[in-house]
Amino acid sequence: MTRSYKWIGGIGYILTFIPYANFVSSLITSIAWVLMGKETREKIFTATGVLMIITFALTIGIVALILTALPSLTLLTPSQLTGPPFQLFQRIGHILTPILIIGLILAGVAIVAAVLEIVSHFKAGKIFNNTWFRLGGWFRIGLIIAVVISIPLIVMSATNILALGAVSPGAAVLGTIFSILWPLIIVVIVGLLSIIFSIVAFFTIPETEEFQGESASNP
Repeated sequence: MTRSYKWIGGIGYILTFIPYANFVSSLITSIAWVLMGKETREKIFTATGVLMIITFALTIGIVALILTALPSLTLLTPSQLTGPPFQLFQRIGHILTPILIIGLILAGVAIVAAVLEIVSHFKAGKIFNNTWFRLGGWFRIGLIIAVVISIPLIVMSATNILALGAVSPGAAVLGTIFSILWPLIIVVIVGLLSIIFSIVAFFTIPETEEFQGESASNP
């Protein structure tokens, strides 16, 4: 049987690098995970795909809410935007509350989806005996670690520079920016590698070879 999800998944992850098209990359890759779950009967793949679809839908929802709320916010006068915080919340709370609620739900679902995507990479690596899936999983874990480490490093670097005073113009400005943001370079490199490994992993799934794992023996 032709495994269409190997092409769908690979193309979906490739779209991550393409501006504008990267918005639908998660939707395409989610379809690939769902199809993989259907063939292998592994619920973890299906759950990953479903949560990625929900994340995509919630993202569209929150963008639509923000666009809907913008006209109402622009109609507020400066006097309405001043005053005690409680009164300000009364004026704009009905506009921001739905956005905050959906935003929190989106954050929670996105985190769970990201965790399941990592687990799915390791599971797929075992089922298809594919090292690229395992590398994709490990580099996603590395990406999380890199983000966690980079945030305090950036804050500490910026704080130290501010404490030292103004920076001379010219090349020193670029050096200062690099000294603050260099952890982000590592984050970007690790993130790009994790996606590249996922692309290779999907494209190298055997076309018709029987998969391994516990589900293979299920009727």
